[in-house]
Amino acid sequence: MKKIFIIAAISIFSAVNAYAAGHVGQCVFPKKKPAKNGNLEFKKPIQIYTAPNSTESQTLKTLSSFTIKAEANGFIQLVTVPDEDKPAPEKNGGKVVGWAKLSDFELQDLRNCN
Repeated sequence: MKKIFIIAAISIFSAVNAYAAGHVGQCVFPKKKPAKNGNLEFKKPIQIYTAPNSTESQTLKTLSSFTIKAEANGFIQLVTVPDEDKPAPEKNGGKVVGWAKLSDFELQDLRNCN
């Protein structure tokens, strides 16, 4: 009986660790700070790359939630989420934005991506 309990505990612990290891499908939001006027602003400029090993980049301008589509070497591939406040052609999500450093983002509950 003791062996069964130990085996069950190890398998549950392994399953939890395997799930927590990846960020794919997770909701993220850029790290932010309050501006002097009370609005939110980027804590620091966030660079968006065409690939995780690319030097070609542009600065992120949208302070909104994203979903992680892929991960590689500390970088995450960002995908837009649906925006229900916009008209039909603009509200669809799923557009790939590019790659950014995971450290520039905060993990959010999935309910904050909808």
